[in-house]
Amino acid sequence: MDFQTFRLKAKEYPLFKYVDLLKWFPNDNEQTIKQNLKSWVKKGQLERIIKGVYKLKETEIKDEFLLASYLNESSYVSLESALSFYGMIPEFPYSITSVTIKKTKKFKTNYGILSYRKVKSDLFFGFKLITGNNYLYRLATPEKALFDFIYLNQREIKTPDYFKEMRLSLPQDISWKKLSSLLTLLKNKIIISYLKTYANH
Repeated sequence: MDFQTFRLKAKEYPLFKYVDLLKWFPNDNEQTIKQNLKSWVKKGQLERIIKGVYKLKETEIKDEFLLASYLNESSYVSLESALSFYGMIPEFPYSITSVTIKKTKKFKTNYGILSYRKVKSDLFFGFKLITGNNYLYRLATPEKALFDFIYLNQREIKTPDYFKEMRLSLPQDISWKKLSSLLTLLKNKIIISYLKTYANH
């Protein structure tokens, strides 16, 4: 397998893993594939994102949410990143924030910090699939992004002013029915009342 043969296959994908090469080129020696990857990275033809994950140097990552989802397939973009995406908070967070059913973890990459916070498996829902050419990722709905944020930060929420300080803005098309249903999972009526008090100001 020479670089041009590899490039023609790899350019169809924004990101790929070492195990993908084993599938693409089943007749090639695994050790040779590993050596080729090292050589291509060293020559600047290939970029190593984290161990075992690569992209062609020529390929542009236009959506960092894709990268966050790819590095942890048991996750979806939520929390501050999703809230910012929907215009519910004014700031764009310094890291891409996701929730996962795996361990809480952070990855530092050339594209920023990717942060994952663990939730129980029965809370792993409330997202939509964003698809493109040979890729997809999960993005929380506005209601679920807010729920995830409150769920994982509920110890810090002491008064309705918490939502004022984070400059939370609820979109007009947010579904209070969906949100109220989600908030019952908190089993914290005080926080629910805080959010409703803030929303009714």
